[in-house]
Amino acid sequence: MLSYLLRAEMRVNSLSYRTMNKTEFVYGSEMQGRGYTNEKDIIFGLITTAISLTASIGAVVNLYLIKNLKAFHNAFGFFWAVRTVGELGSDIIFGIFTGPVTILQTTKIPAPLGIFAYQLSFTFTYIQCVMNLAIALNRFVAVCYPLRYKAIFNKKLCVFTAAFVVLQALFVVTLYFIFPCNHIGYGPRFYSNVFIKCTPDLDRDYSLVSRYLYRVCFTVACFGTGIINFVTFCKIILIQTSSQINYNNKTFKRDVRLFTLGVVQDILMTIVALSIILCNNEQKLSVIGILLSYDGLIFIYVFNWYVLCMDVNDLPTCSASMVFCNPECRRFLFSKKSATGPLTPRSQRT
Repeated sequence: MLSYLLRAEMRVNSLSYRTMNKTEFVYGSEMQGRGYTNEKDIIFGLITTAISLTASIGAVVNLYLIKNLKAFHNAFGFFWAVRTVGELGSDIIFGIFTGPVTILQTTKIPAPLGIFAYQLSFTFTYIQCVMNLAIALNRFVAVCYPLRYKAIFNKKLCVFTAAFVVLQALFVVTLYFIFPCNHIGYGPRFYSNVFIKCTPDLDRDYSLVSRYLYRVCFTVACFGTGIINFVTFCKIILIQTSSQINYNNKTFKRDVRLFTLGVVQDILMTIVALSIILCNNEQKLSVIGILLSYDGLIFIYVFNWYVLCMDVNDLPTCSASMVFCNPECRRFLFSKKSATGPLTPRSQRT
């Protein structure tokens, strides 16, 4: 009898414990702050906000240069502009939502708002990432098949590519709604995007959609872009060793410079994408993990606003200062004289 009563009491206690957990469960609690701010919150929040605002200004400068410099009035400039719009959208979300929420650590963040902020940021980031692939293909054709470049990258193809990438990004985001209990949101207590549990007894702490989506994006966009860039690089080396006349051609050097801009961004994006895959939206990340997988995105965006102006010859000495940027961009930004001189037919092609 005593044994029976003890087992009955244990069942009652177990039931009470599960009931209490279900009662205390609040959907979206992972996206809530701790209710007070400490020194670490202020540091991470200010860094995120400052870098985001700097990157936003840089993105606007990029778009300004693309619009006003004839050297970018072509397929490459159009693709880079679309890519920059993706960066700018993500920068704004980091600057007006992520950074301030980290500093305030408020406990009154609506779950739909936190999820929407992540999905909107992911949409812009996806556009930026996939456009890297389009830019790599653009540089491949410019270097390897210069005579066919203009016929391939006509206005219709450029517009179609941009529209396709945007629609693809919107479709990818809908996967979070098609497959339930896979949402991600920013957790200010963890300084990273974390998985949002939909039930207290869920036996996983990660999003299945994000887990496989990141891997597919990394394989197609990052790895695929790397292969294309490697082939293009081999072609450049071949031209350098076989024909100094073509290699020293001003137009070909411009092709190489634009190729270099894309490669630098691809390398940085690959590092960050790989870090995000390894971290997989975990709540307990090290400082290195946070900087690589989360703040790494906006670090890349800051870097982009001056690499657009960077000349190949300035690579060893280039810094964040516009002083070390491409002379053409520098003259346009700081000189009263126009920097858009006459261009050769092939220059207009690139």
